[in-house]
Amino acid sequence: MTEMQLPIVITKEGCSHCHDLKDWLKKKNVQYVEKSIEDKELVDQLVHDPNFLKIFCDEDKCVVNTPVVIHKGKYWFKELWGVSGLREKEAKKLFDVK
Repeated sequence: MTEMQLPIVITKEGCSHCHDLKDWLKKKNVQYVEKSIEDKELVDQLVHDPNFLKIFCDEDKCVVNTPVVIHKGKYWFKELWGVSGLREKEAKKLFDVK
C-alpha cells in the first residue's frame, strides 16, 4: 500500500485516545501515517478542505477532537469512539482488520 493510500491519523500531544488508537493499530499491524494537529502545513491544508470545514467548523471557529482519521476519502472521529473507548467493531471495518 502506498503512503497515499495509508490512513492518516491526526494526533496531538497528551491525547489519550490518540495513544489508544495508535497502540491498537500497531497491535493489529495496520500501517498508517501520523500527523500532528500542531503542524501548520497540515492545518493550512485542513482549513482549505470543504469536507473538513463542513464537519469540524461553524461560523465562529473549528473544533477538532483528536485523533481524527483520514481514510477512504473521509474524516473519521466520532464513529470510532464511544463512552467506553475505542469502538473496535467500527475500527476493524474502517481499517479492514479481521
